Amino acid sequence: MPTVGHRHLDAEHSEFRVYAPGKNSLAVVLQADGSRHPLTAAADGWWTGRLPRLLAGTLYRIAVDGRALPDPASRYQPKGVHGPSMVVEVEPAHSPGWTGVAMADAIIYELHLGTFTAEGTLAAAQARLPYLRDLGINVVELLPIAAFPGERNWGYDGTYLFALHAGYGSWADLKAFIEAAHEQGLAVVLDVVYNHFGPEGNYAGAFAPYTKAAATPWGAAINFDDAWNHGVREFFLENLRFWLEDVGFDGLRMDAVSLIFDNMPVHILREFTDLAREIARRQEREIITIAEHLRNNRHVTADPGFNYHAQWNDDLNHALYAHLTGETARHYANFGRFDDVVKALQSGFVLDGTRLCHHYHYFLGTDGRQTQASEHVVHIQDHDQVGNRPLGDRMIATHGRDKALLGITAVMASPFVPMLFMGEEYGETAPFLFFEDFSDPAIVEGCREGRKADVGGRVVPPDPHARSSFVASKLNWALADSTGGAGVLDYYRQLIALKRSGSLGPRDMAAVRVRGDEASGLITVEAPRTLTLMNFSDQSLECPLPPGWVPQLSSASGATSNRQLPPYTALICRRA
Repeated sequence: MPTVGHRHLDAEHSEFRVYAPGKNSLAVVLQADGSRHPLTAAADGWWTGRLPRLLAGTLYRIAVDGRALPDPASRYQPKGVHGPSMVVEVEPAHSPGWTGVAMADAIIYELHLGTFTAEGTLAAAQARLPYLRDLGINVVELLPIAAFPGERNWGYDGTYLFALHAGYGSWADLKAFIEAAHEQGLAVVLDVVYNHFGPEGNYAGAFAPYTKAAATPWGAAINFDDAWNHGVREFFLENLRFWLEDVGFDGLRMDAVSLIFDNMPVHILREFTDLAREIARRQEREIITIAEHLRNNRHVTADPGFNYHAQWNDDLNHALYAHLTGETARHYANFGRFDDVVKALQSGFVLDGTRLCHHYHYFLGTDGRQTQASEHVVHIQDHDQVGNRPLGDRMIATHGRDKALLGITAVMASPFVPMLFMGEEYGETAPFLFFEDFSDPAIVEGCREGRKADVGGRVVPPDPHARSSFVASKLNWALADSTGGAGVLDYYRQLIALKRSGSLGPRDMAAVRVRGDEASGLITVEAPRTLTLMNFSDQSLECPLPPGWVPQLSSASGATSNRQLPPYTALICRRA
């Protein structure tokens, strides 16, 4: 597949390829001397041209019908989303012998580069990789790193999908990060946004109909099935190939794919997964694909279907959170019952087509028992579940240690793929707020009002444009060394070790037997080598162990009896 944007064709030439159907003229304009280098149109809407080889660091724009704009396929925007594009050398990560991590073995850690460390850079995050290895993590999932406006953003407002956000570092820094992760036994997965462009700095529409009108939270959707969609499809497929092959990521998590609309004969989502699997076969390594679909549709991971390896499943999170905390608004409106937790552990989907969804107002979902355990990524926290709360508060900060550790025990005891959100493993209490750094006053005010409307006037959320919201969201690593933080961290390490060994929550729904007793609040999860007892009540329970089982790990903070299970605690037992 030919590239888009700039590439070094050979030792003597650079080549540009830009999609701009219906335009009258295109030219590459070099910043240094203002020289213009015309491109030639083909009938399919693609424009191409050769120039003498451009050195790395060369700044340029693409003039479309006389209007000089950044390259939609820019690889670097050193002066921001409104500035010129830069020619860069992108070298793929080189990790001899590395074959990746299979979805069925994954322990995922989701992190945001800007708040993971004080520096907020790839280089600083790289220094923390041995810590993640020692924790037991084997897959690091980065929130989007494509260029976005200003200094700070979650990343879902990206406008140059091939460009690394300059504030995170250089392409060499990213290469070093991926290679260092591989040396520690960690795969690196990138979160990509293929459902919309950000609201500021997106000039793609001046070149081609990249978007179309649609009912989404962000306005226009990507044009995968309207007029001139073939070049748009190629642009996004090439972006997927670029991150996996030219950069060297081990997989992709795709944001909100249920809002990717396509009526073409082969859905673009299937084209994405087919391409990823073809690259994996050719390079003889594991490349995993994860979908955020959130409609509990088993066809997302089925073949025939979209054929993703896994999809984010929020039902266990919502069931646990609503039942443990009593919160039944917003995300948790469909949940709160004891049986919801039991069903989520047993079959993955609580909303399985048999219950009216109070958010969408239709019978949402399919039967999770028709899926494999490794097709579900589960959690008690992620960037959305924390960051879209009015105050960005974490579970442990608002509802305490006992409920937070009970929740993560249920996640690990389930047969599904567990995911942690950065900092939860040592009990981080700093919020993860929504933050941005747009320069357009109308967009800034729109974000402020949107956040207020989203929380329904119950509280006033922190100003997303204030830099203080970004700074407040940074992890406080000193907490990991405190007495309380070290205790939580040790519990997480032991949980993860049991999970990776296959003793706790083996990745097979048939091998995990879940029982619930609503009268007492006790849920038991039995696997061949472990028995997990979880007390979801506010009373101590008499829990004499069945014959042949002995205690192995308790979430309780103090000494406990082998026969007593304190409120909101878990006890993991092993066979004698």
